[in-house]
Amino acid sequence: MAEKSILKSFDEEQIEQLLVSLHHHYGSSDYDISKHQLLFPEKQSISIRLPLCFTYLNDNLLSSNFMIILIHSGEAALAYSEEDQIVEHKIEKAYMVRQKQGKSQIKYLKTRGKSKAGSRVRLAGTDHFFEEINEKLAEWDEYYEIDKIAISCNKTLQPYFFNRTNAALQKDDDRLFKIPKHIQEANFENLTFIHNYLISTELKFDDSDKELINTIIFEIDNE
Repeated sequence: MAEKSILKSFDEEQIEQLLVSLHHHYGSSDYDISKHQLLFPEKQSISIRLPLCFTYLNDNLLSSNFMIILIHSGEAALAYSEEDQIVEHKIEKAYMVRQKQGKSQIKYLKTRGKSKAGSRVRLAGTDHFFEEINEKLAEWDEYYEIDKIAISCNKTLQPYFFNRTNAALQKDDDRLFKIPKHIQEANFENLTFIHNYLISTELKFDDSDKELINTIIFEIDNE
């Protein structure tokens, strides 16, 4: 059957009502902390990704603060959100891309070398780029109470982010949440788009569940 999905903004009371209804119809649920979602063993076609502005603990929703990290070659967009509002954000850019080939210096080094002056400049820019990101994240993590960290960073760049001697974050940090969306550019527009996505509730279900799910949502919306 075709998988359907609904992305919707609910407040805390509405999410609690939604969970009560889903548990009533589909039984108990299991919480997957890495994906921040609830799965229903008795109805495996149903899943619900909870908003990142809430922590799910002992079947209860608690207000949550989180960071967003978007990193692409030569650009990064960072944000700190308290509950469902962006409080601080930072955009970083670096000279990392070889103009003719259009590829990052990091990727280029896998097949070439770093002997040319331009390559060395780009590498210096890369190090400064990740250091600026690292310093901002360390500052936020020290000053604020961070419950979750949503991240989008391709595998090529991850060693330059996680393997720094003074890295603000470790790859095994249990607060990390991989953003389940492809992001073309790390800019402010996409940062706000992803933030809105992360503070929304996402329901996934099969065609056979569509009528009941729509009925549950309609009842919540009209209470």
